[in-house]
Amino acid sequence: MKLEKHYFWKIQDLGKWKTTRFRCTEDHIKDDHPEAICIESSLIDRWVPETDEEMWEQYRKTSTGVLTNPGQYLPPKTATPSTDFMDSLSKDVPF
Repeated sequence: MKLEKHYFWKIQDLGKWKTTRFRCTEDHIKDDHPEAICIESSLIDRWVPETDEEMWEQYRKTSTGVLTNPGQYLPPKTATPSTDFMDSLSKDVPF
């Protein structure tokens, strides 16, 4: 995984300076707008996967960062009823 720094940028469009509606890296913005000025306060660091394995690991993660499919099936654990509970069911209960 590599760390990318994404910013909003000030760009010149038809003679007027405007702020971009999206954040992007310096390499991306300088291709189309070499005069772009970075807005430092808008920094967001993003971890970007470099390999297919890293991409699939990120894909399987939820918003909480927990793997939703770790690659193995774990059946749900069933609770075994206690013997006291089973004995209480066999007793006669008056209503």
